[in-house]
Amino acid sequence: MSLNKLDVATLKKSGYMKQRQKDLFVVRLRLPCGNVTCEQLTGISRIAKKYGTGYIHITTRQGMQIPDINIHNLDAITKELEDNGTPPGSCGPRVRNIISCPGNLECNYGIIDTYGMGGMLDKEFFGKDMPVKIKFAVTGCPNACAKPQENDLGVMGILKPAIYAENCTGCGTCTFICPEKAILIEDDKANIIWEKCNLCGACVGVCPTDLIKEEWKGYKIFVGGKIGKHPKLGRELTDVKTPQETIVIFRKIIDWSKKNTNVGERFGDCLDRVGFEKFRKEITG
Repeated sequence: MSLNKLDVATLKKSGYMKQRQKDLFVVRLRLPCGNVTCEQLTGISRIAKKYGTGYIHITTRQGMQIPDINIHNLDAITKELEDNGTPPGSCGPRVRNIISCPGNLECNYGIIDTYGMGGMLDKEFFGKDMPVKIKFAVTGCPNACAKPQENDLGVMGILKPAIYAENCTGCGTCTFICPEKAILIEDDKANIIWEKCNLCGACVGVCPTDLIKEEWKGYKIFVGGKIGKHPKLGRELTDVKTPQETIVIFRKIIDWSKKNTNVGERFGDCLDRVGFEKFRKEITG
């Protein structure tokens, strides 16, 4: 990066945000899914002391940013952050840091590998120029801890259970476990009320006679959510079965957004203007 000609917009694209104070910048880091090693933390601490004031801010999107960096040190801090494995991130009208919950690698409720999915999204889309900022969130189950419905684009792990009721004893264990009260005992047999089931998978594995199994697990995609001055929840677009299918859908969405979203228009507002069903048809066929 050359500082011969100061271009604040270009700097912002690379994760450098101008502060109120003269010649000082905040440097935002790229930390997909909020993951960072102990060694990287040590490096970030050292770099913040060397080039800043020794202060680091934890962002709302599972990232970090180092304030009070003099403009003349941006080249040097960039090199050290890249060597540390924590390069500068992305700001402005482009794809931002991917966030996620821990998913099935750590959480008892997790259905999908959120870190794996988040890593794929980061590799494919992070930093892409867009008409407006795009925020991704990946959550492991319908508890939705990563808030996919509050982001422009969201992914949620889902699991469809299957009850093999011919041998059901009608003990009712599954009815107590189901958080949505979507399982009823009828004629001494367990029965799923699909209108209530949110595909959380909590019932799988709790049957004393092992009659509730996983039929399939997959990914529910949300679009058009946002917070801020005029918040709105994202809408369900479709369900897919694999990470690869999820990426394909998001490629279509990103391309569609580039063609249809006005500069500065949030994606959810674009969907309202164009029409959600028209958008859904063009993306899912």
